[in-house]
Amino acid sequence: MKTEENEENMDPVLIVLRGNAATGKTSVASSLQERLGTTDVMLVQQDITEEHADTQIQMIQKLINYGKKHFHYVILDGVLSKDTYGEMLNGLIEDFGSQQLVYYFNDSFEQTVKYNEQKIQPHDIDKLKSWWIDSDLLSDEDVKLENGGIEQYSDQIIDDINDLPLF
Repeated sequence: MKTEENEENMDPVLIVLRGNAATGKTSVASSLQERLGTTDVMLVQQDITEEHADTQIQMIQKLINYGKKHFHYVILDGVLSKDTYGEMLNGLIEDFGSQQLVYYFNDSFEQTVKYNEQKIQPHDIDKLKSWWIDSDLLSDEDVKLENGGIEQYSDQIIDDINDLPLF
């Protein structure tokens, strides 16, 4: 387990949480932020809309670079489709070297509808269908998260963080 002393000397870690809308990414990101310490984590969230993708890409890159300089952990959470954000994501992943973890929430559309129904403000089902991208992996190295819950996914990611090299 990484200790506070080790954390002060470790390189920052990028954690990318991608997948379709209403799959639990934001809930897992919030859980991780709470477990890793709110002062040690910068959470960057991308909204579903890709209307202003060029501006979003620039802003995400600036925020991630800021986070890399000032936080132990930078969590990027969003739909982040490969077609629109893939080049930017691959650049960020390369920039963090061995200190990055990329997850893809790979639940079925049916499971996503069930998650959506539990939301305080659920998305319209027709909108969910129009946004849906099946298995939008960046690479074969993405860790697929499926058929689990917030606590299970958070535990897995914490374990994966602890398996990273310290420096």
